Amino acid sequence: MRLPAQLLGLLMLWIPGYSGDILLTQTPLSLPVTPGQPASISCKSSQSLLHSNGKTYLHWVVHKPGQSPQ
Repeated sequence: MRLPAQLLGLLMLWIPGYSGDILLTQTPLSLPVTPGQPASISCKSSQSLLHSNGKTYLHWVVHKPGQSPQ
């Protein structure tokens, strides 16, 4: 049984000390998935996400229909 799920309804980005806008583009926007099977989505950024401290501050959040983001 395939369960449609919006794999990524909310993408949170936090880069300390940065105030400019960064555009994130996810493909596909949603993806039907079967429990236990692999799924793949990608995200492109309009700018580098690498902070001057060498770390990347990007957090993926799963948002399923009818549920709070996790």
